[in-house]
Amino acid sequence: MMRLLKYDWKRNSTTLLGAFAILLIVQIAITVTGSIRDWELGLSFGLSMLAYGSVSVLLLVVASKTFDYNIKAYHRRLLPVRSVWSVISSLILACASILALCMLMALHLWYYWNVAGIPWDTIRLSDYPVMYYVGLALLTAWKFIFLMITIFFAIAVANSITKKGSVWIGILVFFVLHNVLSWISQLFFGEEAAWVGPMATISFENEADFTVSAAQYTLAWGAFVFEVIVAALILYATVYLVDRKVEV
Repeated sequence: MMRLLKYDWKRNSTTLLGAFAILLIVQIAITVTGSIRDWELGLSFGLSMLAYGSVSVLLLVVASKTFDYNIKAYHRRLLPVRSVWSVISSLILACASILALCMLMALHLWYYWNVAGIPWDTIRLSDYPVMYYVGLALLTAWKFIFLMITIFFAIAVANSITKKGSVWIGILVFFVLHNVLSWISQLFFGEEAAWVGPMATISFENEADFTVSAAQYTLAWGAFVFEVIVAALILYATVYLVDRKVEV
């Protein structure tokens, strides 16, 4: 699997590093221009988040195109590894790219926080138990992993169909799958399809007044276990399609 990941990195390193380099240039340009023209902090912050959002979409596209290429490449299929590792390799590449982007965004948020002059004691982190932060981090990571697994499944479905319009069929499968799963989860688990109650209530009074009020929360284990089981089935179906249906 590490060999597959190494191949994926070599194939996409130029695009990924280029995207991050352009992102840094854009963020520096926004910061410098905002300082020279005395922009409101909210405007600079909005433009910065827009840039991060654009790059995140690009990273998802790169991961998806990598998986699409891998399952159709003849030399890739000749490697003595199971197809499931091709899925996992593309998934790890996507997770690593998004993690790097999130770390960069966190540093930028820290910068904006200090520029706004907001006291750090505004948010009392000790008001929340450690499991709150652990659960939030794990849930966020899982939601992204689940999203990528469904995207890979839709790509495998599209490549297993030789007729015209297979791409649109794959897109349709993706949206139908998510809507059906959401409906089933809501049917069996009701409001426990995610966190019950807001994890935090955030309000902005003005640029220098930021408050977070505590709220009750609960991790819906039933819905979480349901998603894990569904993800395993989708992963199995993806591997089956790659091995039996996708032509190289």
